[in-house]
Amino acid sequence: MNRVITKVKFVIVISLIILFNSCTHKTERITGTIGKEKLGNDQIVICVFGTKACLPVKIDPEQTVKFQGKETKLTNLPFGLYLETEMIVDKEGKKIKNISIDESKTVICFNELNQEQELKLNQLLKDIKGVKTFKVHPESIQVYIEFEPQTITYIDLENKIKNEGFELE
Repeated sequence: MNRVITKVKFVIVISLIILFNSCTHKTERITGTIGKEKLGNDQIVICVFGTKACLPVKIDPEQTVKFQGKETKLTNLPFGLYLETEMIVDKEGKKIKNISIDESKTVICFNELNQEQELKLNQLLKDIKGVKTFKVHPESIQVYIEFEPQTITYIDLENKIKNEGFELE
């Protein structure tokens, strides 16, 4: 009988430890783009896809990711670069756990995007050589774009949109 009670106590203690650890931090999956803001060598800003939020996150200053064939520090990645990341959220805030980038995708944020502008943007993106697919998200005032980086760069894409009178965030 004592062995059974000891095993039950052991299971309860282990369960409490697991429960406590799951409450102290959780993992979130975030997609978006690198924001323009520079926050030093231990933080970057992620403009979160599907929201109007730009999120500052802590990083390991030595963490790198392969960009254009080279290992690149996260703080040296260009604005507008699409990323997917897992973040740990704990009492110290949000910190990147894993990150992957895709140089053929981006999310562009607008200051405003009414129905008329949305129609104009749809036509513009259809006409830009190198844009493979896109989806306008009026609720978050963003457009998700997949493009051919060898045909059009992010900067050229952004400039074409700005030159049509759109105000980007």
